[in-house]
Amino acid sequence: MLGSHPTDLPPPLDSLVLELVQQRHGYAVLGRSDDHPWLFPGTAGGQPISSRQLMRKLTALGIKARPARNTTLMELSWELPAVVLSRLLGLHISRAERWTKEAGSTRADYAAEISRRGTAAPI
Repeated sequence: MLGSHPTDLPPPLDSLVLELVQQRHGYAVLGRSDDHPWLFPGTAGGQPISSRQLMRKLTALGIKARPARNTTLMELSWELPAVVLSRLLGLHISRAERWTKEAGSTRADYAAEISRRGTAAPI
């Protein structure tokens, strides 16, 4: 599960993630905690690792995640209006607006596209 959505991972990533889930443990300031839903638990009890902490750990392993993150954000910013991007990713609206501006997308036609798909929006 990724959040509340079932997620299929290709081999060998699937077995590696399952192994990680079985061996995970929290790093609370006062002792360890195994009672959490996070794949990457943080130092604060009941909280996931922060994006900054995760980025540092990946960098220490030689994995440069920022270029992929920025590319993904740029593509999403092109496809989605700022308000949707903000709500979907938990970004502040001003940051989402900067990303959509940088991507060169105003997405003024987004509502019309959804309407043409025939998908009713939840009320």
